[in-house]
Amino acid sequence: MKLVIVLIVIILVLVGWLISKDSFEERREKNISEMEKLIGEADYKCCINPPCTMCYLGNWIWDDGTCDCDGEIAKGNWDNVCPECKGGMEKGECESDLAPGTCEIN
Repeated sequence: MKLVIVLIVIILVLVGWLISKDSFEERREKNISEMEKLIGEADYKCCINPPCTMCYLGNWIWDDGTCDCDGEIAKGNWDNVCPECKGGMEKGECESDLAPGTCEIN
C-alpha cells in the first residue's frame, strides 16, 4: 500500500513538473525581456537602437554592464566601439546622441 501511495505521489510530482515547465523559447523570451529592462536601467550610452547586448554582458571593454560606445564615437575612438555596435552602424542602426552624423565607420 505504501508503495502505491509513493508511486502516485511521484507521478503527480512529475506530471506537475511537466505541465509547469516552460519551453526553451518561453524561458529565452523571459530572459531577453529582463535583460532589455536591465539595460534600460543601466548607465548605457549605446549608439544603436535597439541597444547592444555585448557591453551589458561584459563581453567588451566595459565589464560592469555599462556601454559607452556613443561616447567613444564622439571622441573618434573607433577601436573602443564594440563589434555589435559596429555591425549596427553598417546596417544603418546608429543613432549617436553625442555625435550626430558621425556613425560612419572611418
